[in-house]
Amino acid sequence: MRAPGPELQPLVERLSRRLPGVAVIAYDGSRSGPAEAATTMAIRTPAAFAKVLRAPRGLGLARAWVAGDIEISGDMAPVAARETELHDPAVAVTLLATALRVTARRGFRDLVTAGATASEYRAARPGRHTVGRDRAELDFHYGLTADFYRLLLGPSMTYSGAMFDGPGHSLEAAQECKHARIAGKLALGEHSTVLDIGCGWGSFLDHANTVHGSRGIGFTASRQQCEYASRRFSGRPGVRIRYGDYRRLLPLSGITAAAGVGMYEHVGERHSPAFFALVRRSLRPGARFLNQAITRREAGPRRLRANAFAQRYVFPNGQLLPLSRQLADLDRAGFRVLSTESFGEGYARTTGAWLGNLERNWDACVAAAGLERARAWRAYLAGSRRRFEDGTIDVTQVLAEAR
Repeated sequence: MRAPGPELQPLVERLSRRLPGVAVIAYDGSRSGPAEAATTMAIRTPAAFAKVLRAPRGLGLARAWVAGDIEISGDMAPVAARETELHDPAVAVTLLATALRVTARRGFRDLVTAGATASEYRAARPGRHTVGRDRAELDFHYGLTADFYRLLLGPSMTYSGAMFDGPGHSLEAAQECKHARIAGKLALGEHSTVLDIGCGWGSFLDHANTVHGSRGIGFTASRQQCEYASRRFSGRPGVRIRYGDYRRLLPLSGITAAAGVGMYEHVGERHSPAFFALVRRSLRPGARFLNQAITRREAGPRRLRANAFAQRYVFPNGQLLPLSRQLADLDRAGFRVLSTESFGEGYARTTGAWLGNLERNWDACVAAAGLERARAWRAYLAGSRRRFEDGTIDVTQVLAEAR
C-alpha cells in the first residue's frame, strides 16, 4: 500500500490549477506546478492558516502575505492576473477545510496572534470622511518617509498616472508629458495663478512655475508632503504651499485655474458635490478646472468599492467613483465639462514602473518603510497594474469651465 503524500498536497494542487505557470509549494514538502516556473508561491508556516480562519474573506490571506507566512518569489504578474481565482468556491472550501484541520491539530494556539498585523490601519468607523479622520488616514498613507517615495516614484516624486507617448518613453518623460498636457488644457501662462488641490510633493506646481512662469498655490493635508514641497519651493516667491484640509482652505480668491491630480480618491462619494462646489466658488466664470482621478465601472465588482487589503494596508478610506458621478457633480456645482480623456493603459505602465522601482530598490525600501509595508505595497502595485490592464479601473482627466 502506497504511503499517503504530504498533508497539504491537495490544497497545493488545487491552487496550482488555478494559477497556471505558477509553482506552489508548502512547508510540509507539498509541491505542484512547473519545475522551472518564473513565479513560486510558498506557504511557509502553519500560522498562515490561522490567519485565514480569523479573516476568511480574503483579508486573512493578505495578512499571511504581509507577515511572511506566504511568499511569492519571482514575477507577481501571474498571481495578480488570476487573483480572483483564489476566491473561487472550490478553492475557498479546500482552503478553509485545510485551515481548520491544521489549526485544530496545533491546538488553535496560532489564533491568538493571527489578528491584525502591526502595519495595518484599523479605522473605528470605515467610510466616514471627517477632517480629523481624513488627516489620520492621509498621515498613514503619505506618512512614510520621502526617501521611500523617492525610491518608489523616481526623481519627479509624482504620485499619479503618467501619459506615455510611445513604448520607449521613460516614466520621468511620461510624467513631464502629463504635466505639460494639464498645463496646456488649463492654458497656463505668466499671468496665471494656478491652485493645485492635493499638490503632493509639488511636481505639477514646479512644472507650471518653471516652464510656464505661472504662480501657484498648493494644498496638502499631509505634513510630510507639506514639509518636502515647502523646501522644494524655498526662495521662489511665486509658489506657496499650505497645509490643511481643502474644506478648511477653500474657497480662495485670485485663482485663474485649478487642478486636482490624484486627490479626488480621498474625497469620498458623500462629499463629492461639496468638493466641486468649493472649487467652483474659487473660480471666476470662464476659469478652468482639471480633475484627474481613478474611476471604476458603473456596475463594477463590489470588492473595488471596499477592498479590505488596500483599505487596511495602503489606502485607508479611499473611494473610486464612476466617471458618471463625477460629471454629474461637476454639472450641479456650476461647471461646464469641456472634455474627458481616459488613459488607463498609461496608469498600468506607471504602476508597473513603480513596482519595478520597488523591486530594484527592495532593501532600501524595506529600510525606509519596514518589511510589512514594503510587502503590502508590492502586492498593491501588482494588483493595481492588473486592474488597469484589464479595464476594471481607469483614469480620466476631466476638463471643466466655471459657468
